[in-house]
Amino acid sequence: MSLKLNFQEIRNIFELFYTMSGIRIVLFDADYDEVLAYPENKCRFCSLMHSEKELSQKCRESDLAAFGECKKSDKIYIYKCHAGLVEATIPLKDNNKIIGYMMFGQITDLKDKSALGEFVGEINHRYGLECTPKGIRYRNEKQIAAAAKLLEICMDYIMLKDMIVPDNNRITRLAREYIADNLCSDIKIGDVCEYADTCRTKLYNAFADDCGVGIAEYIRRERLKFAYSLLKSGEFTVAEVSEKSGFSDYNYFSRIFKRRYGISPYKIFKTE
Repeated sequence: MSLKLNFQEIRNIFELFYTMSGIRIVLFDADYDEVLAYPENKCRFCSLMHSEKELSQKCRESDLAAFGECKKSDKIYIYKCHAGLVEATIPLKDNNKIIGYMMFGQITDLKDKSALGEFVGEINHRYGLECTPKGIRYRNEKQIAAAAKLLEICMDYIMLKDMIVPDNNRITRLAREYIADNLCSDIKIGDVCEYADTCRTKLYNAFADDCGVGIAEYIRRERLKFAYSLLKSGEFTVAEVSEKSGFSDYNYFSRIFKRRYGISPYKIFKTE
């Protein structure tokens, strides 16, 4: 399910949450895809975990299991992910229907630095990584409970102010459909307008209102997501992935991929 968001207002609230708690917060849609996060980048430990295909899948499975428990209980769910870090997720509901989830995490409840070091060492030994505890923040039981309550308050406020609603916008729905079907081709705005039966001005305004980014940036992000999945498959070289993802300039692809994900596409390819 697509969501219509007030990106700037939600981002402001996420930034306030992070300022008060020091904990990363993420918004997912009902299809469990990440929509918005603050800070945008994961901590170094989690970034390294996601750079490995097997571990990235385990992270995904851990998230899906948490969303399932959250959906079942219909309330905030605090747990430890497969790597032992503390996380919490809460459902977003519109007319009693779940339209997404909010999550915080990437923290530890291990206060003792030696215990944290042993924990990271065990992860390294188990998966053959070279992670360090750097970037993993400690929070005690009361702080975690307070952050969970703050997450609930943020969720209530966001929904009360209609900052997140189901996206019923016909223009963006059709435009996204066309983009998804032609992601690897040379997408021309005129063709998107024709498919969505609209003009350029309305198309640009629809994307700005519904997606928080222009259509060009939206296409770029979708192509990068597709490229990431191809790299994870290990079936194609970086140059092949660049071409298959609709990027004609290999150097440009490598540059914006690293800017988006914080890691070179070549490094992901090398790990597969």
